[in-house]
Amino acid sequence: MENNNLINVIKEYAIITLGVIIVSFGIQYFYAPNQIAGGGLSGMALVISHYIPSLSVGTIIFIGNIILFTISFILVGGDFGFKTIYASVMMSVVMDFMEKVLHSYAITENMLLAVVCGTMICGTGLAIAFSINASTGGTDILAKILNKYSTFNIGISLLLVDLFVVLCGGLTFGIGKGIYSLIAVIINGVLIDSIIAKIEKKRDSKQEIFKVQNAQ
Repeated sequence: MENNNLINVIKEYAIITLGVIIVSFGIQYFYAPNQIAGGGLSGMALVISHYIPSLSVGTIIFIGNIILFTISFILVGGDFGFKTIYASVMMSVVMDFMEKVLHSYAITENMLLAVVCGTMICGTGLAIAFSINASTGGTDILAKILNKYSTFNIGISLLLVDLFVVLCGGLTFGIGKGIYSLIAVIINGVLIDSIIAKIEKKRDSKQEIFKVQNAQ
């Protein structure tokens, strides 16, 4: 039984790591080089880094997450908190690695393409993390809290929280990029709900099959 629990934990953290890498790739190769503040702490980090260039996006995300961790432990629970700590630390490390070692660049400078591709990639990574009760930290924590204590689903919760970040991005990088950031946030919320629904449906199907097999 203990071995099975250990295997499940390893699987969960492997899935979180995959989600973190996917999100980091979307930010560093689509959002950041095109100054798209697509919501979340990562979007706010882009804004802050613009005014304080000496601080990398990964470092700002790490500092911001420290402030939000206590809130997640108290209001959401230890399981979500520990997974989120791991995910946020890993995200800071992966993003700094991509930026400083791999020297990340804009795969495309077409703003619409950057928004669509970046959001599809980031949304997929976030959905993977949310599907096993984790997040990549930042304002995702606030969205999870709003989701838990309200009737809003996780996608709408993210949208509401991210509107403030989009406003800051628009004021910093210009109204044009602010509009693209808003499009990114809307697509992200819808995409995450869709992916999570599919993951949960697949998980429920597997559980039903397992119950039938045990009954036989």
